[in-house]
Amino acid sequence: MQTVAHEVATKELAEHLQPLFDASPDGVYVWLDEEHWICNQRFAELLGYDSPDELNDTPHFLQRMVHEDDQQHFSWSYWNRVQASRSRRPSGSAGRAKTVRRSRPRPT
Repeated sequence: MQTVAHEVATKELAEHLQPLFDASPDGVYVWLDEEHWICNQRFAELLGYDSPDELNDTPHFLQRMVHEDDQQHFSWSYWNRVQASRSRRPSGSAGRAKTVRRSRPRPT
């Protein structure tokens, strides 16, 4: 397996996920580590920014966006939510995301 620098990985992920980011009415982000992550336009807007470029790959997201008194609880809650979602996967796979394909009704 080839090692890829996080800077390269976030750029490639952003390109790959752009159609999903553009189509989602929800705020979406992908986190690689504390300094490398990407988000869509809606996520940026929810946090009061004009563009994802203002947020993507900015360090210390937790420290900037969550009050110091709440950081431990936020981090604990997030980690437990991620772990719970992993244990619920019906396939038992180690993936962190699940793609759901909805079929469209056929024209009559």
